[in-house]
Amino acid sequence: MPKKSGAQPSYRVTSAGVNPAEDRAHRMKMYFIAMTLRVLCVLSLFWVHGWWVIIPAIGTVVFPWFAVMVGNAVAHGGEEQVAALDPRELDAPEPEQAPADHAAGDTLLVVDVEPVRRSPDRGASEEPA
Repeated sequence: MPKKSGAQPSYRVTSAGVNPAEDRAHRMKMYFIAMTLRVLCVLSLFWVHGWWVIIPAIGTVVFPWFAVMVGNAVAHGGEEQVAALDPRELDAPEPEQAPADHAAGDTLLVVDVEPVRRSPDRGASEEPA
């Protein structure tokens, strides 16, 4: 969101999203709570009698589903959309015109480097080429 024409865009910190470590810790805590309630429902089946058995039985079946749903629900952040950078286009300079007497394949490239080769597998007695 540039403020002035030609200015660099600025980005808000709030559009960064949720910290993944905090999100994972929250989901693990919610999963643990749901599964603890399920264990309590299973244990309560031993001392609850009559038609009241239906409530812990439903909890025994529903809490694992709820725990998995909560454990897999990743927070996506606020309502703002994440600001993305615009792709840049590289501008190639215009090629220079070569003189008419030189063809493109006739160009000679000379690299000025000392011809000393340093390789660890060569012996010290060998002379450089």
